[in-house]
Amino acid sequence: MYRCYRCHSQKVKCSGEKPCSRCRRTGYATQCRYATRDRKIRVDERYRTIFQDQSRSYLEQLIKDSEELHDQRTGFSQGPSTPHPEQPSNTAPAQPENVESIIHDHAVGESPWFQSLGSSALPLYISEAACTAFATRLCQSLRITDSPVLHLPRWRYTDEDTLGSLFQTDVQWPSLIYAKLLVKTALGHINPAFHLVLRKETLDVLHSLYQRKDFDDPGLKCKYFALFGLGQVFSSAYDITNTSVLPGSAFFARAMSLLQIIPERPSMNHIESILLLAYFCQFLNRFHSAYLLVGNALRLSLSLGLNYNVPQSQTLHQVQREHRVRVWWTIYMFDRFWGSKAGFPVQIHDDDVHVDPPSNLLSETYPEHFADSAYQIATVDLARIIGNTTREIYSRKKSTESFLQREHKLLIQLKQWVQTLPENLRLQADKPNSKYTVFLHLQFSYCVILAIRPVLLNLLICHIKDKSYLSNEGVTPIVGALSEACIHAARYCLKLCVEEWTSGSIALFGYAFPAYLFSSALVLAISSLLPVGDPNDITSVDIATEILRVLSSSNSLAAKDLYEHLQRVRLCLNRHISNPSSTQMVQEYEPLIPDPTVRLPLEDQSPGYGPTLEHREFPVTEVPDSLSPYLSTEMTLHNPLMQDFLAQSTNDVGSLDAPEIPNDFDAAFLWPGSMCTE
Repeated sequence: MYRCYRCHSQKVKCSGEKPCSRCRRTGYATQCRYATRDRKIRVDERYRTIFQDQSRSYLEQLIKDSEELHDQRTGFSQGPSTPHPEQPSNTAPAQPENVESIIHDHAVGESPWFQSLGSSALPLYISEAACTAFATRLCQSLRITDSPVLHLPRWRYTDEDTLGSLFQTDVQWPSLIYAKLLVKTALGHINPAFHLVLRKETLDVLHSLYQRKDFDDPGLKCKYFALFGLGQVFSSAYDITNTSVLPGSAFFARAMSLLQIIPERPSMNHIESILLLAYFCQFLNRFHSAYLLVGNALRLSLSLGLNYNVPQSQTLHQVQREHRVRVWWTIYMFDRFWGSKAGFPVQIHDDDVHVDPPSNLLSETYPEHFADSAYQIATVDLARIIGNTTREIYSRKKSTESFLQREHKLLIQLKQWVQTLPENLRLQADKPNSKYTVFLHLQFSYCVILAIRPVLLNLLICHIKDKSYLSNEGVTPIVGALSEACIHAARYCLKLCVEEWTSGSIALFGYAFPAYLFSSALVLAISSLLPVGDPNDITSVDIATEILRVLSSSNSLAAKDLYEHLQRVRLCLNRHISNPSSTQMVQEYEPLIPDPTVRLPLEDQSPGYGPTLEHREFPVTEVPDSLSPYLSTEMTLHNPLMQDFLAQSTNDVGSLDAPEIPNDFDAAFLWPGSMCTE
């Protein structure tokens, strides 16, 4: 009896089944694999001739069936077939004659990307807009053999079993003093761009509940328990001793059990509760749950007409009018932001929105209820741009415009956003900035990265295929300007993240900050390999990795997930730099599903894995040398070539000389074929 890979690596007994009992018990049944062994079977001479004849006829039948299947597939295909990127080939691929043919070979795929989690589970769709998918694409570009680089599944989240056990927990109302502390903490730490409740009214109703001792209303109980959970997760210290359950999870689970998902007559209180629970899902790293909750809130708000202005003939107080408006725009932003982080399509289009923007007059008249409207207006504009980006760059719709034309429109929108930003929301160099102002600029940098990074990845593919092309002829001006803007945005994003980290202004368990770190690190990893970038950017990748490691050790589920992806990117970088032209077989990344009992590759001391992070010092309190030039939001799109590009009309953009990006280039089809991990 021999052992599977996981049992062998952990030096434990294996049952020898497929999957083995240990892998089934620990949830790794789909990853249970055994080494292929050749066994000699003694066969009597009189049966050997019979077996040979049967084998020959069987092989001939297989060849015939394969040829028929190939003919059928060829008949349905619309163009020349290309090899699947995960299928090894025995013959060396022919070198393309130019860069345009490279892009064409990578732009013919039409199949979406799914991830198989097991025979009993439905495969999950993986969008190219997700940062983790981009990390996998980067690793596939850097691979030094034809062996597949599979996508790491997302297992770092609070699952249904954990929530189910918390449902049974007897969670009681806290004391009045502690309840007020939790609610004030939650309201004080929620981004002011996200208007979830009326602040003063929420505290007043809480006080009246304790005075009347009326704790039986399930709607109010759901809302306040969600606020209690947010208060706990925001007020937790860094030295978490009990990492089995995230702070606030018990209140969250209890609130979920009280939520009526499909009321026939929805109320604002019910929509507020759904949004609070969707907001909490980021701490649990539950993308799908948040997406479903936001979709439910969206449809309920449509039934209330929140996407329309209430006529003045309706007797509705102006506070309630503004509350409706701001709740709607919060739903709008949640829809766009969750869609961009996980790659989901937007659930409502701008043509269906007919409501006014938030009013600054109401912010000044009722400051106890409403935050400064400038935050929400600026964030709504970014949410609109990011929704356009996922639709124009990463969707599979057929567009009449070229990739450069779509890119031009998006960058024009981002430039206009910077130019129209109010002075109080611009970053100041001579005085401290609000953490929410910083996060607004982090979101802007993320929008730039999301829009341009397919160009940067394509440039890396061209560089790997033919290094002399970039070094001898140089990159065409427009591609160089786009690449520099993306790299600049990543450096600036990391600079802001380091400053927020050193000032202690980040939420320990949130998703946004690790996502900004991760997205910028991926771009800087590519920059370290390209002539248009800087080799010193690899230090910035290590800084981001170290910060994510510290957050992971504090039980940030989102940071744990992204940290493991970034580790694999760093491993692929080490292999590519050490031997970029090697053809020897390299052992596939193990484990495909993170196992806390197994050390990850970057912690391995064996040759070929690169330096360990545990024994290196990173200047996490200082900006690295690669970030020393003057960086600002305004400078991201300030390159003279970029200014010339943005000054042209969209129709003229289509005729620009950019052979690296032909007109039929599409980020969604950068890699052909359906990508399924087994």
